[in-house]
Amino acid sequence: MNYPKYFFIFIINFLVAILILCKLTQVALRWVDIYTKHGYSVVVPDLRGLTLPESISILKKLGLKYDVDTSHYNPSFKINQIISSSPEPGNHVKEGRHIYIQVNSQSYQSFLPDIINKDKRIAIKLLHANHIFVKEIRYVHNMSKDTVLKVLYKNQSIRFGYKLPTNQDGITLIIGKGYERNNLVVPNVVGMSLHSAIDTLKNQLFHVINFYYDHGIINPYQNAQVYRQKPDPGEIYDKNKSIELWLTSKELLDNLIQVEEKDSKKQIEKIQVEEKDSKKQIEKIQIEEKNSKNKEEKIESDLSE
Repeated sequence: MNYPKYFFIFIINFLVAILILCKLTQVALRWVDIYTKHGYSVVVPDLRGLTLPESISILKKLGLKYDVDTSHYNPSFKINQIISSSPEPGNHVKEGRHIYIQVNSQSYQSFLPDIINKDKRIAIKLLHANHIFVKEIRYVHNMSKDTVLKVLYKNQSIRFGYKLPTNQDGITLIIGKGYERNNLVVPNVVGMSLHSAIDTLKNQLFHVINFYYDHGIINPYQNAQVYRQKPDPGEIYDKNKSIELWLTSKELLDNLIQVEEKDSKKQIEKIQVEEKDSKKQIEKIQIEEKNSKNKEEKIESDLSE
């Protein structure tokens, strides 16, 4: 047998097969590059601050798809402006990639959550969750340290459920800071005799006491009672400063108490009416929240279509 001849033919066929395989591989790789657009990318544009229609137009021209998030509100942006996008501007992505854009929604409304008497940190988290900006925090002397005592909007006190405007510029929190070493709570001595009032104040470490009495009182230690005090009961006050007391006869004080009781009764009735109105307002707010949520869901559905 002619072995060298067959061996030569085998080598020739083997080389031809390798050459054909290389050509097929090159063709396949080229087809894959064309199919997957390998080496071709689009730079993600900076959409921050643009309006939603402008952003959509730019993304379409670049061959990019988009998903819109309308559940956020940022007072630093105008309504319908883009707050952020993902992937971030400058990144290279393939054509047809989805870009997630966060738009400043005009349908979003903020309602003040119940943060009175809550810890400062919890209150701020609740406010951020409701997209409410805290412009300022003021600390006042109060035994409830780091506790929210009051909420102000444009220097007006607001309550739970208050609907803040979309372009709200932030609220102010009034928070207790406890009291210093010499600051103590002033007791209530109104209605007491002078002797009892002095004893009560001294037991609370208030030693500087000034008193004034109406004309006609012969002995203020026997036939007079306190009808006014300064500072008011419950205030945080420096124990080294003076407490001012005003005295009158028991008969006059009884008359004053009767008048104050009548005024207090009227005030309670007024508060009850306000509470009833407030309850109606909260129910109205809850209905508005529900309608707002339905409207927001409709907008998201329209945008996704």
